[in-house]
Amino acid sequence: MSTVYLPVEETIENMTSAERAEAIDREVWRLRRPLSVQSPNDITQFYYPRITHPETGQVAIVGDTDEQVRIHQDVDLTAMIALMPEVPQVEKDQLVAYINANRGGTVAFSTFIPSSSTQLTQAEADAAGWFPADDLV
Repeated sequence: MSTVYLPVEETIENMTSAERAEAIDREVWRLRRPLSVQSPNDITQFYYPRITHPETGQVAIVGDTDEQVRIHQDVDLTAMIALMPEVPQVEKDQLVAYINANRGGTVAFSTFIPSSSTQLTQAEADAAGWFPADDLV
């Protein structure tokens, strides 16, 4: 298992880091469970944990690069792609083609991480202040 922390930038107008992270996480969930098969009784809309930097308020999605994510046959990537304006179009096109080729199968979470995304290990996230120091008495 390779845990990765993905700080989410505020690259979409009128969306905070927290709002964008939530929207991205919701779209990852929809890869597995698209709106067409969701039920009001579903207990979640999200796939990954998120953490908030204690000083900056920036939010990071926490994932496992080795994890295999199931892709539903009826997946729609339109909203997910719209949440990645900073990603080069060729990279978005490759992601769409890869997901479409694997409908009904699985893909590694690492394939969703854009080349433009900051990726931190736990040690790097710790050094960057993502985990508040415990107050010792």
